Amino acid sequence: MAEKTKRNNMFQNAFIVYKAMFKRYPTAIPLVLIYIVISVSLPFINTLIPAMAIKGITSGSVKIFLNYIGITVFCMCLFSGIKLFCEKKMQLKHTYNRVGTFMMGFIKKAINTDYLNIEPQPKQKIMGKAVQGVNSDGEGAEGVSKESLQFLVVVLGILSYGTVIFMLDWKILAVMFAMFFFDILIRNHAIKFGDNNRESFSEPWRKMNYYERNSMNISAGKDIRIFGLKKLFAHHYDKQIQIYKRFRHKYQLKWYYPTLSDTAFNILRDLLAYSLLIHKVLSGQIGAAEFTVYIGLVASFSEWIYDVSWNIGNLREDSHQFNEYLDFMKQKDVFEHNEDGSAVEGAEPAVVEPVETTRINGPAPSIEFRNVSFTYEGSDKPVLTNVSFKISADEKIALVGNNGAGKTTIVKLLCGLYPPTSGNILIDGKNINDIGIEKYQDMISVLFQDTSPIAISVAENIAGCEVAEADKERMEDCLKKAGLYEKIQALPKKEKSYITQTLDPEGIVLSGGETQKLLLAKAMYKDGPMLILDEPTSALDPIAESKIYEEYNSMAENKTAIFISHRLASTKFCNRILFLDGGQIIEEGSHEELMKKGGRYKEIFDIQSHYYREGKNEE
Repeated sequence: MAEKTKRNNMFQNAFIVYKAMFKRYPTAIPLVLIYIVISVSLPFINTLIPAMAIKGITSGSVKIFLNYIGITVFCMCLFSGIKLFCEKKMQLKHTYNRVGTFMMGFIKKAINTDYLNIEPQPKQKIMGKAVQGVNSDGEGAEGVSKESLQFLVVVLGILSYGTVIFMLDWKILAVMFAMFFFDILIRNHAIKFGDNNRESFSEPWRKMNYYERNSMNISAGKDIRIFGLKKLFAHHYDKQIQIYKRFRHKYQLKWYYPTLSDTAFNILRDLLAYSLLIHKVLSGQIGAAEFTVYIGLVASFSEWIYDVSWNIGNLREDSHQFNEYLDFMKQKDVFEHNEDGSAVEGAEPAVVEPVETTRINGPAPSIEFRNVSFTYEGSDKPVLTNVSFKISADEKIALVGNNGAGKTTIVKLLCGLYPPTSGNILIDGKNINDIGIEKYQDMISVLFQDTSPIAISVAENIAGCEVAEADKERMEDCLKKAGLYEKIQALPKKEKSYITQTLDPEGIVLSGGETQKLLLAKAMYKDGPMLILDEPTSALDPIAESKIYEEYNSMAENKTAIFISHRLASTKFCNRILFLDGGQIIEEGSHEELMKKGGRYKEIFDIQSHYYREGKNEE
């Protein structure tokens, strides 16, 4: 069971956000101070305009009237201009701070954290809620930034204006504070409802985002059109909208009650304030100008009171969303990472000391699975059970078996994407964490069956660096060996051409076979001492497959290689075959040895024998 983390309150989150802003933008400090002073002062200046007008009129002098009005209006215009300037400057800093600090922190965490923190469905939900805390200018991190600043303005306004009203009559202040506390109580009920049903917000959005992405996906677009999935697609999308609308309606009803209470208290406040002030005017205690000022102060104070209860509700909501982001950022890594790219204030990862290793791209390593079992998060059914095998340095192994046997899971474990649930994976006798996950993964060249190239240039995909930093000669050699060189050279921008047209309208769209050739060139370029090929020929025709297997055999020279395939033709290049079934290795040996055993391997090989008859006759 996952450890429940203690969450920050809204003030702690406001401190985190502003600490990051002031560190990133020191000029924000005077802007914030000026904005606070101006924002508190402006309502008072606004109440002075009618009061000064009355005072000027009752003076009987046009000059005095014009002076009073001129000075007051000038101050109001000056203060309003300064406030607007500060707001515009602060708006940019609110947004840049969210994007540059927290959104960037999310991206770095997502690409640096253990794969087990992003792939399983429960972790996908955590990510979905976390990104909502940083991807909007009105919610989450930026909402905390804006609302906490406004909260400070409102509190200072209440203290300053409340003092004046208390001196006028404490009963008006009592009614207003009663209104405030009752409003907070009712709003708190609405906020708790939102907290307890937060997933009801995020899940429909996550699913709608999935449908939105797939509506623009080229591959999905073919199925949608050919198989008539348009109505079904629209139905599922609309279904999520309706689910969200129904919950949103319930949520909005919870916020309807504070509005009713505000209306009732406002009526009581106005009756009391006007009665007291009119009595003071009639009794000669105050004049008409003072009456106008006090009425303005009462109205402004009432607005501060209303704003603070509303502001606290918004700030708590934004703070909860920001906490979802922090929850994701605080997720622990099982593997020890030397890279600290995901650090963010309030979500510090554990400090990891760099671990020395004797190999990055050195000699081929030996591999040992020792009683390895694995169960995916959220499942109680093991995918692998007590799997043990050894692969010698420079040995070529074929890992075969039916769908669901656990082959791809072994690949994930070998690549350091997941740690085993129990047991050990040893590389040259060392645990992966003793090597260091980044250094270990530097040793691996892998070709996954379900990987698509990133929408960047061909060169960047292959070399994993900027075009100017790539070894062009080496890259071209890899493209030639993969059988994609002529295709790339025929393009106007050659290796600088972008993959897909997502980021470049002149980008190229590769076929399935061409994509696998590109990924093969990528694996060749890295040239790690461990080679892992997961279903590498699934999109190729038999002729291309035979040629590619020859290239794989050449690639695997002086490397420890693991071939995973449904097509048993891959076994002829391998020293040994491991046959996996039901999460366990049930047969092991060479092709000839397994055929003689007459077990499951022979049974599947016989079913696929039409693929191999020609090669067998040649032998």
